[in-house]
Amino acid sequence: MKILLLANMFPPEIRSAARLMSELAESLVGRGHRVTVVTSARGGRPRGVEMLSGVRVVRVPTLAVQESRAPAVLRGLGQLFNSAAYGPAALSLRDVDVSLSYSPPLALGMVGALLHRLRGVPHVLNVQDLVPQYAIDLGMLKNPALIRMLRWIERAVYRNVQLITVHSRGNAEVLARQGVPAGKMALVPNWVDTRRLRPSPRDNAYRRKAGLEGKFVALFSGHLGFAQDLDSVVEAGALLRERSEIALLIVGEGIEKRRLEEKARKLGLTNVRFMPAVSEDDYPQVVASADVCLATLQPSLRCPVVPAKLLGYMAAGKPIIASFPEGGDAPRLVRDAGCGVCAPPGDPARLAQAILDAAERPAESRARGEHGRRYVEANHDRERAMDVYESLFERLIGRGQKRRAA
Repeated sequence: MKILLLANMFPPEIRSAARLMSELAESLVGRGHRVTVVTSARGGRPRGVEMLSGVRVVRVPTLAVQESRAPAVLRGLGQLFNSAAYGPAALSLRDVDVSLSYSPPLALGMVGALLHRLRGVPHVLNVQDLVPQYAIDLGMLKNPALIRMLRWIERAVYRNVQLITVHSRGNAEVLARQGVPAGKMALVPNWVDTRRLRPSPRDNAYRRKAGLEGKFVALFSGHLGFAQDLDSVVEAGALLRERSEIALLIVGEGIEKRRLEEKARKLGLTNVRFMPAVSEDDYPQVVASADVCLATLQPSLRCPVVPAKLLGYMAAGKPIIASFPEGGDAPRLVRDAGCGVCAPPGDPARLAQAILDAAERPAESRARGEHGRRYVEANHDRERAMDVYESLFERLIGRGQKRRAA
């Protein structure tokens, strides 16, 4: 098959979206397919064409709106403009059998729908976060006119793509309530490479580099943005300041990092450490250095979000403290796997107590980590997800060929 992927992020950017799309592309190439990725010329890469691990990558110029503090209207318009920039690159490609876009940004699905309209190429929309509801929940999107416009785009994209893949049952339920037919959706859980991420000794080079020898380390690793509620992590650190054996380690980059560092400095917290994001090659060492891993979301976020970091923590055999709104897929995953405990979101005291409990009950923590490892091996294996995507692509291509023959 000749497959086109439309992705807002791609390596060398260090984000879960970039990793998922690169692993999908590389796995499909490994199965003998020809894969082209159209993505943004960001992450230190110039515009143009390059080959990465057998994948043809086409980078197009876009506006830097992802990490901007500009008003929501300008960010929304910027994302629409950026998505439109993908159109000429996608339409210039010949002999594409099927395409897939990663959402958000939702508007990339418009490019796929256009490709189908003009060329008959079936398009798969991979929905990770529900847009615009995600931004509405976080209070980032309040302009009524912009909300109406994005709702219209959302309905138009869902109507004009040929298949929508979702990573969780909750996302499928939301789309069903919005009128998306069950036959147009496929549940494909996100995956983790359990061969790359596996349990390994905690006393490693990264722990020494961070100056954490002899500490009980509670790790948050990932994007430091509006959704992650890292104020609660910093404030939990303030409540734990008298426990000198406990350190809270925050690894990553994002629009909130500078503010959070300043907050920790003003509180005089020496037990909260910030470290820069690391490459995919170094990430296993970071997770291995932890005793317990943190995953947090804002209490206002009602979308059924499952942060990708959860699967990485579980693959590494680490117990998890999850601070998510109840009713979503993420707390359900933690409980189903038996891999950790859930604390109410936006409650630093309960988060601090959960960290203390993990430190004082090491046997229970180890058992939870082992449960998580077994769960992802059984339910979130990378190759199993690739089998599903390959089958879905083949089905869509076959359906399109039958229509053209008729």
